[in-house]
Amino acid sequence: MKNLLSLFLFIIPLQVIHAQQDIKDLYRQLELSLAQRNIASQRKEARIDSIQNLITPDMSAQKLFDHYYTLYQEYLTYRSDSAFFYIDKAEEIASRTNILKQKHLCYISRATVLATTGYFSQALSQLQHIDRASIDSTLLADYYEAYEWVYSVWSEYTDDEYYAPHYRKKEILYNDSLLQVLPPGSNEYYYWTGEYKARTGDQEGAQKAYEKALKGMPVNTRLYACITCGLAFAHSRQGHLQELERYLILSAISDNVCPLKENLSLQELALYIYRQKTQSMEQANRYLQYSMEDATFYNNRLRMLEIARKIPAIFNAYQQENIDAKHHLTAAVIFISALSLLLIASIVFIRRQLRQVNKAQHSLKELNEQLCHLNDELFKTNHTREEYVSLFLDLCASYIDKLNRYQDLVKRKIKAKQADDLLKQNNTKMSEADTKRFFVNFDTAFLTLYPQFITEFNALLRPGEEIYPQKGEILNTELRIFALIRMGIKDSSRIATLMFYSPQTIYNYRTSVRNRARNRDEFEEQVKQLCITLR
Repeated sequence: MKNLLSLFLFIIPLQVIHAQQDIKDLYRQLELSLAQRNIASQRKEARIDSIQNLITPDMSAQKLFDHYYTLYQEYLTYRSDSAFFYIDKAEEIASRTNILKQKHLCYISRATVLATTGYFSQALSQLQHIDRASIDSTLLADYYEAYEWVYSVWSEYTDDEYYAPHYRKKEILYNDSLLQVLPPGSNEYYYWTGEYKARTGDQEGAQKAYEKALKGMPVNTRLYACITCGLAFAHSRQGHLQELERYLILSAISDNVCPLKENLSLQELALYIYRQKTQSMEQANRYLQYSMEDATFYNNRLRMLEIARKIPAIFNAYQQENIDAKHHLTAAVIFISALSLLLIASIVFIRRQLRQVNKAQHSLKELNEQLCHLNDELFKTNHTREEYVSLFLDLCASYIDKLNRYQDLVKRKIKAKQADDLLKQNNTKMSEADTKRFFVNFDTAFLTLYPQFITEFNALLRPGEEIYPQKGEILNTELRIFALIRMGIKDSSRIATLMFYSPQTIYNYRTSVRNRARNRDEFEEQVKQLCITLR
């Protein structure tokens, strides 16, 4: 059965190439792709696993960098935290080899995923590390595309009359720069030509450019999804609603086949159905649910915000459906009273209407709960960011002050020709104080993010083997090591660096705690799953 389903997914790209297919047929193909979302994801993860299996301890730095960068590209539109992880790994290699092109590629890549997840200023900061005059010519297209992407999503996120117009001007500027370095006649060149014309008001020209870009483009590619989405909006701005619907469906199919968790088409299709096909509210709601699942899986704040803006409209439509259903019910009761001869048939009708009302109310309740949950998550995210930006600034200020005072001491000793005294200065106490402060800040921050960590961690240990911090401690050494493992840092060498221990000491601690676990073999994997609040 699984083989048959996979075959259907393979056939989809061949079928949807023909954009003039009947709308109903396209919807059937979209529903098929949605039904097989998990299979597409399993196929992608299998491809990722095969790349990870190529990595060996004796691999050259260049090959290791290439594999890490390939893994980053796989995760870029699939899962943001993994994309961050692998571009960090690639940057470690680039820093070690000191190859400028690799460093530039890492800055560009990190900026792209930072912008995608809503960290726009940080994305620009990454790109500003690059000296335009020194960048390799083969990276210019990526460089300009990264800048264009930052300002594009930034303008979508702000969506106001003050900042957004400035960001759109920057977006158009970098779009134009990108066109200067792309090979004319390529699919990418025509796509970005379409984007430029759409942003400068030439919708007919944009449509023609997108149509050229679409020629020969496989459906199971991100560029196909982008081109068809661009075509949908170009037709929309010209008032061609049927073509808007057609190309949104094609783009959504491509998103599911790739699969792309960073996507837009399905939620736009849900909004189109809500506005144009009021009898299909269940379908609109279901598509919005899928979009929210993707945004949450990817951890995409921009898409979550967009969905949050659309939910109230569909929520109100559900309310109206509920009111209409109640009106129908009232009319049915009056009809029953007037026509007693049709009593039996009327009772069946009323029961059917009641089931529909209950179903609509249940859907309303679920939608409202999701909206409240989404708002809570957005509030918590912003509050947590503010707290840790403040903590980071405090730490920076403290270390700058210490550095300045130490610099003054050095100057005084040198001027007084007391270099020998300077060499005798003992900084052990200061280092111990810094270490203690680092641990206090780490422990406090970690337990703020995962307040139930100690309780859930001890639940994995055998009775009587629990580990608790001593009086005056926030976390002890064992808990701190496994807190780092929970955060995804599993290499003993990296943990040793952060904890100021030797790798052997860290290994001994890990072994000691693992021997106290209920399930020794699965213990560290279970630790990684602790305190998961959003699934």
